[in-house]
Amino acid sequence: MKKYGYEMIVETARFWMEYGNFAQINGRRQFVINRVTGPDEYSAVVDNNYYTNKLAKLNLDLAVRYYSRFEKLELISRLNLSQKEIDEMKQADELMYLPYDEEKKVKLQFQNFNQLPKLDIDSIDNSMFPLLLHFHPLYLYHYQVNKQADTIMADIMLPLESSKAEIKRDYEFYEPITTHDSSLSKAMFAIDAARIGKDQQSYEFFSQAVKTDLLNLHHNTSDGVHAGSLGAAWEGIFYGFAGIENNRKIFKVNPNLPAQWNSLTFNIFLQGSEYLFTIYENKIEVKLLSGQGNKMELADKTVEFTPDDPVKTIEY
Repeated sequence: MKKYGYEMIVETARFWMEYGNFAQINGRRQFVINRVTGPDEYSAVVDNNYYTNKLAKLNLDLAVRYYSRFEKLELISRLNLSQKEIDEMKQADELMYLPYDEEKKVKLQFQNFNQLPKLDIDSIDNSMFPLLLHFHPLYLYHYQVNKQADTIMADIMLPLESSKAEIKRDYEFYEPITTHDSSLSKAMFAIDAARIGKDQQSYEFFSQAVKTDLLNLHHNTSDGVHAGSLGAAWEGIFYGFAGIENNRKIFKVNPNLPAQWNSLTFNIFLQGSEYLFTIYENKIEVKLLSGQGNKMELADKTVEFTPDDPVKTIEY
């Protein structure tokens, strides 16, 4: 962080401060980021994309948080960073506009997304997918239709920010309007579905994600494998089925093992310690292989590993 990380955080936070601005929305002063394209490529040049604003907010928060830790170091003067600039970032973070539909109680993909009509995806012949090959972009931009996961990725990356009920509402709102024309999409929905108990949907999305190149599902594997999709499929296992959440104060595992699987085994390194995890249908076995051990949360139970107490079995 001192050599490289904080400089990157500060410079990207500065970008958001330059690209965004403060504005009045519904009588309130808010920080807005207009004219952007979020993850979904069927929605271009929109105002206040939820995912973009949420990640920018996190960026600004990190810049403010680490400033108090580093403010007496030479690093701060080298970056020409002042308390005034940090205060402005803090204000932008606190006033970041995050579009929300109060009636449906869901996060809006971007400002006024709820004003667009829905595209009747079910009425479109299968031969017309992916849509971008058969419909003009301006036609697609006019509708509530997504090429790939967008808003729900914020739920996946920041699970503490929403309740399970909120994540479920977001999933049920966006899944029916997503075509998954992108190979990056289904693995993301697999994670979200696993976390809200839609086990069968989760496994179906995951299965399709891993078969992207095996079965040439997008008819373009001859151009090269979908490396991003393969990485996303791995995330489907790690964050979906294993139920790992690693952006909390304490490392958490809350499994969602598919009914089709008997067990799931993997090694991870966590803050200098190596562990072997084996997840079964109704229990988790974890063994500390090296290092001094850590505290973690297994199926909502807090446990601590030490070299003298290296093995834990938790039923769930």
